[in-house]
Amino acid sequence: MTGEHIDTLMGEGSNAASLDHLLGLVERGDFDLVAVGRGMLVDPDWANKVREGRIDQLRNWHPDVLNSLS
Repeated sequence: MTGEHIDTLMGEGSNAASLDHLLGLVERGDFDLVAVGRGMLVDPDWANKVREGRIDQLRNWHPDVLNSLS
């Protein structure tokens, strides 16, 4: 993995990447599978928002979200 891929693993929050950027990484061959984990933890309605094109309504990940899990 390059720094480009692990920026969000350093204990900081992150913003949603653009779908164009994501598709570019897939097309470039950086990876062939995209999984959603953190997005679903912070925003359970993530899939509906993406399907409906409401990308601007997605909530951003932050490690503090883990404090609310029991």
